[in-house]
Amino acid sequence: MGRLTTTVLTLLSALILQVAFGSAFTIVGVTPNILMVAVIIIAFVRGSTEGTIVGFIAGLAFDLIGATIVGPMALTLTLTGFVAGIIKEQVFAGGWLLPVTVVGVASLISEAIYLVLVTALGLPVAFFPALFTRVIPAALYAAFIALILLPPVTKFLRLPLKVDPNTVKRVT
Repeated sequence: MGRLTTTVLTLLSALILQVAFGSAFTIVGVTPNILMVAVIIIAFVRGSTEGTIVGFIAGLAFDLIGATIVGPMALTLTLTGFVAGIIKEQVFAGGWLLPVTVVGVASLISEAIYLVLVTALGLPVAFFPALFTRVIPAALYAAFIALILLPPVTKFLRLPLKVDPNTVKRVT
């Protein structure tokens, strides 16, 4: 399976989970942002360029499916994918703690950016109550979801390329 295939399948799976089952996992009024978690994991495995592209595509899909204005989530996930990829490229730590921490912090920042954007665009949102009832719980929830999704998604994204020896031409 190629890099593009595994990335697209991961993104589509996250989108389907977000749309079909996201509201079923609502806790204290907070729905998990599975797409954002997937974007960060992809950025951690693939780097900042793919993280940026995947973030934009995921955010745009989220905006188009939702009932609000198009753009805020696309911008938010684009920045999130880029920054997560940069962090991975600059910090050489292994294990699960760094990605889960980045997911929590990135969720906190991206949810806050999203809140600022929708407030600036004129949607009726009570900013400070939303900060404490939506942004902070969403960051904790995203970190928890990252604990669950990180190992299988990372393993899937790192699947080796299958090469058929019959189709490879030998250069002589």
